[in-house]
Amino acid sequence: MFKVIFKYPLFLGVFLHYFVSFSQQTVPQFGVEQTIHFGSILPHRPLVNAVVEGHSLIYEFSFYKNTLGKKQWQQAYNYPKIGISAMILQLGNKEKLGNSYGVFPYIQFPISNKKIEWNIRFGYGLGYIEKPFDRETNFKNTVIGSTYNVLINLNSLWRIKLNENISTSAGISLVHFSNGSFTRPNLGINVFSLNAGLAYNFGLKKDLIQNEIPKREKNWSKIVLVNVGIKEIPPVEGPKYMVYTTSFSFQKAFSNKSSYGFSADLFYNSSLEQLISDEENKTTSNSDNARAGLSVFYSLDVGKVSYLIQMGGYLRTAYDGDGFIYHRITSRYYINKNLFFNLGLKTHWAVADFIEFGIGYKFNSPSK
Repeated sequence: MFKVIFKYPLFLGVFLHYFVSFSQQTVPQFGVEQTIHFGSILPHRPLVNAVVEGHSLIYEFSFYKNTLGKKQWQQAYNYPKIGISAMILQLGNKEKLGNSYGVFPYIQFPISNKKIEWNIRFGYGLGYIEKPFDRETNFKNTVIGSTYNVLINLNSLWRIKLNENISTSAGISLVHFSNGSFTRPNLGINVFSLNAGLAYNFGLKKDLIQNEIPKREKNWSKIVLVNVGIKEIPPVEGPKYMVYTTSFSFQKAFSNKSSYGFSADLFYNSSLEQLISDEENKTTSNSDNARAGLSVFYSLDVGKVSYLIQMGGYLRTAYDGDGFIYHRITSRYYINKNLFFNLGLKTHWAVADFIEFGIGYKFNSPSK
């Protein structure tokens, strides 16, 4: 056989083309999915119990695109799905909360590609609460005070393919509504649920691209970041306060998928002076609004977007009502290899502090 192959190059070419085509996996370009969630609001604070009356029901419709590996990060993450979802939520208390609605983009990562495929999906976008707190008409809703909120969704799901185009799934999901203390009250709404879905893939089938992925250089980079935010403190319907933050960080690639680093953080929260005066009855000054801290972070790097989880401790703070540990959940979109936009939520454990928007610059180390 080998003599025939080497003697007839045309036969060799046809054989290789057939073998590669046969072994290469193809997927449809697009897909739609319908998902039903059944669960309830988690009473993470005693005041939340006042609005938890019945179970929550969520209907979700999603449109997604199957990635093909045209970009290296798509291959590194095992060809994730990128999509957009719309949700209708019955929160279990029509009188105090009404219905809720949400629209958000998401990315779905395959973790295991066995017969039962395990996926992790993450997305965030805009959430609408039909009946927020109102001093006159809805004062019993002590959970959330704004109509428009940030919606965050995390879903762990297991999928079974019924055929080339149809699959079914079951999962566990968390939907979170919060305005980041822009408007009080803001205890937030967390809906925990079990879900089941049915998906249909359609469109032209294309081959998955499988190339050798070069390893990222593991050099330290320096990052400068500035942010601004707005928050409200008790009492309800009080004034808004500006928050300014800046950070200087060192970051290093851990793998083709992730990075880690540490940061020096400075905060100027103009509400702290008022909080100290109200709660501790002390003489205050503008310097009491300043905080300084050190933090560590882990970054999941997905093409031009990075998702960061950060945990730090205050080295200096005049107000101790929040404790001394702070967290940040952040996403960054890189305009180019250096400049990026920043969107984050700063918290003290499960209590939101403020939402921050900003811009940063990454000083990449020269290649070795």
